[in-house]
Amino acid sequence: MKIIGLGLQKGGVGKTSVSVALAAELAKTSRVLLIDADPQGNASGALLKEIDMELADALLNNCPVDQPVTKTEVPNLWIMPTKPIDTEGRERSKLRVYKKNVASDEPFVMDDLTKEFSNDFDFCIFDTSPDFSTFEENVFFACDEIVPVMKCDTFSTDGLTIFLENISDFRRRRRCSKAVIKTIVINEHNASFALDTNIKNAIISQGGYSKIIVPQDQAFKKAQAYQKTIQEIGAKASTLKAVADLAASLRG
Repeated sequence: MKIIGLGLQKGGVGKTSVSVALAAELAKTSRVLLIDADPQGNASGALLKEIDMELADALLNNCPVDQPVTKTEVPNLWIMPTKPIDTEGRERSKLRVYKKNVASDEPFVMDDLTKEFSNDFDFCIFDTSPDFSTFEENVFFACDEIVPVMKCDTFSTDGLTIFLENISDFRRRRRCSKAVIKTIVINEHNASFALDTNIKNAIISQGGYSKIIVPQDQAFKKAQAYQKTIQEIGAKASTLKAVADLAASLRG
């Protein structure tokens, strides 16, 4: 099973949208487990109408590790969910409590957790929060590959720089030989905006990584609203190609 984490030190860049789209694309040919490791639980809310047990329950030993794993309506796609924020903005998940109080005592817990599923799935995708706490380090320690997701704005560019530095430092401190970065996703690119194009070109000019350009597409918002994937909603051909290219790079 190949394990992939999507992340960046900035919120609102579309990590969840890309995570769900990537998981659905990989599920066309493989068995995929999406783990919602973000306390906001947006990936879970995008794919499930009801959630019983969640990731935090498994981490807190409230249930067997495989009990929260839930089949989605997408063929070959399962999710280990996190309860999303409710309609009044209240957080329902126990994950933030786990992050604050327990994660630092269990540096290998996510590595151990994913090993439980190594014979059941071909891919495991982690959707992460914008934090870089011990919990996120524990997630990245389990990953074979990390994919930063950014937008074409100055804050995202700064976030990418910080994220790359943090990953490098984390790999050194934790003596982690995995968690490599090969591909950067530039999300919500609008070719009609000069700033978007300038930032995109600046990132592309940096060596060392492949770049996937995902265009701005209302299909992502529609997919969230209807609890569907962009593949089901009918995204732009260029969007579907970008997601397919990302999936192909990870299959390889």
